[in-house]
Amino acid sequence: MLLSQIAAALDLQTPVASGDREVHSITSPSRASADDIIFSADPKFDAEVLASAAGFVIVKKGRKFPGKICLEVDDPYLGYARVAQLFEDVAPRFGAGISPAAIIDSSAQVAPSAAIGPGTVIGAGVTIGADTRVGAGCVIEKESTLGSNCRIDSGVIIRYGTSIANRVIIQSGAVIGSDGFGNARNANGAWVRIPAFGNVMIEDDAEIGANTTIDRGNFDDTVIGRGVKLDNLIHIAHNVTVGEHTAMAAQTGISGSTRVGRRVIIAGQAGFVGHIDIGDDSFIGAKAGISKSVEPGAKITGYPARDLMTMRRIEAAQQYLPGLLKEFKQLKKEVELLRAAVTSCGTTGGKGPGTEEQS
Repeated sequence: MLLSQIAAALDLQTPVASGDREVHSITSPSRASADDIIFSADPKFDAEVLASAAGFVIVKKGRKFPGKICLEVDDPYLGYARVAQLFEDVAPRFGAGISPAAIIDSSAQVAPSAAIGPGTVIGAGVTIGADTRVGAGCVIEKESTLGSNCRIDSGVIIRYGTSIANRVIIQSGAVIGSDGFGNARNANGAWVRIPAFGNVMIEDDAEIGANTTIDRGNFDDTVIGRGVKLDNLIHIAHNVTVGEHTAMAAQTGISGSTRVGRRVIIAGQAGFVGHIDIGDDSFIGAKAGISKSVEPGAKITGYPARDLMTMRRIEAAQQYLPGLLKEFKQLKKEVELLRAAVTSCGTTGGKGPGTEEQS
């Protein structure tokens, strides 16, 4: 990779007098050689960066490391993300073209530039766009559509009628378009299954983590918006809508018909009841239990979920509870002693000040 290509990805000019040198890889400071690039996003790691053999470093504007070619950007972590993509191996994992061991229905339309791994089964009426890479052992059921430049990792199951746009990544073990948890109860207490007639729609540039499940809608579609990032082990129930550029960490669960807004950040193990709205640009803390709608821009956490700073104060106060309990018990004892003294005074005929006994 040429330094000029890296600079272009960061919207920079190639550093003066550095030449168009070859950069071998992006790596950590401890593993870097003189031909590698690293990044520095936190000053507390400056000593590690200075000690590194790396010849190139992505830094915040205005910062310098002697002896290294510094690429100055507004956000070094974002710069790292952009440069890392340049070094990513995007070649099909099982080679170009369609594996002879794949099973593809004659009515399916697979772009000539797509790659299909061994053991993958593609059903009737499926469409797969240009440069999409499907791994081994995947199942893509009938009438599903995949756009261009998608990456479908080995072991993914895409149920019938699913619509996937362009540049979507779906990691191994994910199940897209499974039936939702819909049941009605009869007079005898037995459950009657409710079939689902909707589908799943995943928009451009979304990423779905390993072993994540997304249920199809009952009538309308379950929608994963443009640029959404879903971690591993997430469950999205039927008819949920997730707005563009929202990110969810692992083990989050969204119940049916909940609408999650745009650019929402959801930490791990958060749980949401159904039929509520989560406002744009809100933040949901780890293990939060969300039982009602959330206003745009709100920051909440806890179970039940409360304002983030309120919960932080509650959590900070908890460490003082043992001492406060001890003080409370002591004060309670003193109050009881005072009460007993007042009662004793009243029963022995004590007089108030200024009174005289009449003869």
